[in-house]
Amino acid sequence: MAAADEVVDGGASAPLPRLTPKYMREMYPSYLELVQAQVFFRHGERSPVQMRLFPEREWPFCDRSNYLHSEFMKAIGRFVPKEEPMPVPDTDMMMKKRLQCDGGKAEDKENASCYTKKTATMKTGLEYERAKWTLRLGTASLDSRANGENCSQDPRMCNAGQLTDVGLHSVERVGAYLRELYVDKLGILPRAIDGADTSRPVSDWLYIRATDYSRVLQSTFALLTGLYPQRTATNGGSSDGSESTLSTASFDGSFLRRFPIHTRMHSMETMHGNYACYNFIKQFVDPPISEARELKWIDDVYRQATQLKSIGPAVKRILDKPHFGSTFHPVYDELQSLVAHGVPLPHDVNHDLLASLGRVAYHQWTGPTQLVSGQRLGFSRLIREVAATMGQAADYSQARAKGAEGSGSGSGSGSGSGLPPRLGERQRKGDLLLSTDGGIREETASEIPRIPKLALYGGHDITVGPLAIVMGSQTREWLPFASALTFELFRDKTDGSHYVRTQLNDQVLQVATCEPFGKHHPKLGSSVCTLEAFFEHVQPLLASDADISAECGNFPTID
Repeated sequence: MAAADEVVDGGASAPLPRLTPKYMREMYPSYLELVQAQVFFRHGERSPVQMRLFPEREWPFCDRSNYLHSEFMKAIGRFVPKEEPMPVPDTDMMMKKRLQCDGGKAEDKENASCYTKKTATMKTGLEYERAKWTLRLGTASLDSRANGENCSQDPRMCNAGQLTDVGLHSVERVGAYLRELYVDKLGILPRAIDGADTSRPVSDWLYIRATDYSRVLQSTFALLTGLYPQRTATNGGSSDGSESTLSTASFDGSFLRRFPIHTRMHSMETMHGNYACYNFIKQFVDPPISEARELKWIDDVYRQATQLKSIGPAVKRILDKPHFGSTFHPVYDELQSLVAHGVPLPHDVNHDLLASLGRVAYHQWTGPTQLVSGQRLGFSRLIREVAATMGQAADYSQARAKGAEGSGSGSGSGSGSGLPPRLGERQRKGDLLLSTDGGIREETASEIPRIPKLALYGGHDITVGPLAIVMGSQTREWLPFASALTFELFRDKTDGSHYVRTQLNDQVLQVATCEPFGKHHPKLGSSVCTLEAFFEHVQPLLASDADISAECGNFPTID
């Protein structure tokens, strides 16, 4: 096993392009102006969400992660000191047992396989774990721990589903890549937040949002630390010699004052899929096991995995039990987490079998989102937000080009200030600010972000994956940790036309709608859509809240 305080490259995080001169010339020619980038990213490596194959295994990879979690909880006023008992969970706020929907008897409900309205939401609001992890560091500082002061628990240990120190570094790497591209190479963002080159608030050009999960919030912290690292002078104080300080930076009140991070109540979140929609969520309830294995290749993987000498019986227990989304995913997730942290796989499990388990899990999980109906019911709200943010940026870009700087759509014109308008209400619906002065609160009018140059959305595999499928991704592999899906909006300086390119990690996506002549850039090819073709592509998925509600249908009523 690798040392816990070592950053391990287990090959589990996403590949990124190398920004060579040739790459930059081909991808960002001089006649194109980058107007805006929207980046959706998956959190970094974590411990398994459920530890079923190896329930006794310890995960000593969360030393820094635990400390950051403690700092964040203190910053927003949700911290529970180590010596204070953990709050008793409110079971009404958790996903309950799936209830019988087909007229079964009351005694059958414990073993049922479908959902009702009561089970559709995992949280009723932002309760914020209140120091969810087993280890809560209290007021102990890194210095006191370094001096060997007694702690009742090993500060390196991870809870289930926790972002690890490996994951922190993987997402920091994504932030450093974004810095190299958008700050160093293209110059669309200021070099420093507090530097002489900008006196504007961060929210004038950067929009940040993350789902209400600690692993996502900490990943957002890590990405921002890579994008705008705190620098320490080296080489005799030369400003050119510097290094990232992820190992010393803290997710505290000062960080939250520098970076306005938004989140939403679970019921308002659009990055999970619409799990309050019955006709969407019922597609993820597993069919009978025999039906799931009707495809020969899935049955082959099932037989090989359940015959393993090391873990075959445990795998069979998992695969023979219905599981929301995918029966295979819990097995794949736990094994992949081992690889991600440099822990050897069981002696008879090779990487080819692991990849096959991942392909089955991906096939089962993404089946509904391959369909127009699944994309529309599950992700219409999120796609609408992306399109609206892009449309605002294009309008403002066009207005500036015509000498009407400050005009455009949105709430607040910015007229006379030289600043872009505020981000539209449609894209901000449900936004709450992580704040040191009020915990988690609504924004004031002056805190509403303006149309961003860069929008960052911290989410999950079930955020990035479906959006990538919408935009033409043909991958059959489970998305790596720290995957990033980027929507880039360009303006051609020669004729003022706007174009859109979508990229998943190091792969540019091909959108079928944009392939005909006239629907893509004449020099750059069909992977660079006209803005009109992009809107045409997503139009079948867009609908009003009222229309989606009607299409979702009603959850069965269970007494």
